[in-house]
Parts: sequence; structure tokens; C-alpha cells
Amino acid sequence: MFMLCFNGRILCYLVTESPVKKILQCGNLTGNARRVRDLAADLFSLIQRWNTQHLLGVQLLNSIMSMKLPVLTEDGAEDCSQIYPEGLQEQCEKLDEVVQAMNKVLEELQAVHQQMYSVGKLEKLQNTNKLPLFLTWSSERYGQVSEEVYKAYKLELAAKNRVKNNIAHCCTKEALMYYTATWVHQPYIDSHVDLLVESLLQETGHRDMHDDSKHHPLWHLLTVISVVSCGNKTF
Repeated sequence: MFMLCFNGRILCYLVTESPVKKILQCGNLTGNARRVRDLAADLFSLIQRWNTQHLLGVQLLNSIMSMKLPVLTEDGAEDCSQIYPEGLQEQCEKLDEVVQAMNKVLEELQAVHQQMYSVGKLEKLQNTNKLPLFLTWSSERYGQVSEEVYKAYKLELAAKNRVKNNIAHCCTKEALMYYTATWVHQPYIDSHVDLLVESLLQETGHRDMHDDSKHHPLWHLLTVISVVSCGNKTF
């Protein structure tokens, strides 16, 4: 490790080899580092479970749309009873099951971020919170990132509940398309949230920066940062 200094001030530390790689080569992680790494894996696994339910919801909404669109006009259905075609209730009940499964995922995400915060507090009590657990993040940073991810998914679940509660009662094509698009595009889980998750995985050694990194959005962000920091000189 080298220190980069200017006028006696330490600007940053430069490492020649990933501390994560060295630690993993020496054997299994222990203590708080092992706990944080396991929690990062749990968080990623929960997001995969969420994505599975999200795609199931997309399929159900496509089915609901195919039932309702033929009887809807731009101004609404001529007969209000037509907006509840046969088979609609069954699809809506399945959508409710999907949302319930997502709610379970959210509860577990909350538990993960609370445990991340607990590790930060323990590190502070042990007076070891000033040193990175892995690469660059302080122990408190893991709690902050996991909480931000949790809050984003909490907002998204609220949006999905609104879709679930209203999709069956849509009486215009515009309303039906709006609720479907809200589910599909997940507005609260944006690229910033994806970057937080990816950064967490990178930081804890679950991702290798050298494996297909140039094809990941994080690579382009790091390239921009390098250009700005180095006076438009890339290395």
C-alpha cells in the first residue's frame, strides 16, 4: 500500500493488490468482515427473488391486458360490467400472491440492512470503524447503502400495491396502460439503486472488477471519474 500526499496531507491510499483477494487466498473470512460479506450475498439473493416475482407479475398483467383491452375504448367501456371479463378475478388473485411474496422479500431486506447497521455499531464500539473492512468503505457505509436499497424497494412495493389494487377496475385504455407500465418499469428501482448494489458486491469481493467489467455500467462511471480526476488523461 502506498500513500498519495500533497503538502503533507494524505489524499488517498493506493493499493497494488485487492485486499479482498489477499484475504480470501489466506482462508475463510471471520468476524465482522465475514458477516458483512454474507449479508451482501443475502441482499443480492433477495433481489433475485424480487426479480423473479416481478417477472411473474409482468406475465399476469399481460394476461389481464389481453382480457380487458378488447372491451375498452379511449373514453372507457360502454358497459361497466364489461371491464370485469371472465377469468379476471383468478389473474388478480395470482397477482396478489406475487405482491405478498414481494412483501416477504422486503421484510428480509429490512432485516439485512438492520444487521449491516449493527456491524457498523459494533465496529465503532471496538474502535475499528476507521479502517475499511474490505477495499475502501467504512463499516458505517454498508448500513447506509443497504438502507438506501431497502427504502427504494419499499417505495416500489407501495407502487406495486397500487397497481394490484387498481388494475382490475381500469375502465380506459390509458389507465390500463399506465398501471401496466408502472409495474414493468419499476420507477423507484433506478440505475442509482443498481449501482449501489453492484458497488456493494464489488466492495465485498462478490464481483471481480476484471471480469467483463468493461461491459458493466460501473466501468463507464469509473472511466468518467478517472477522466475528471486526471485532467482528461486516461491510463
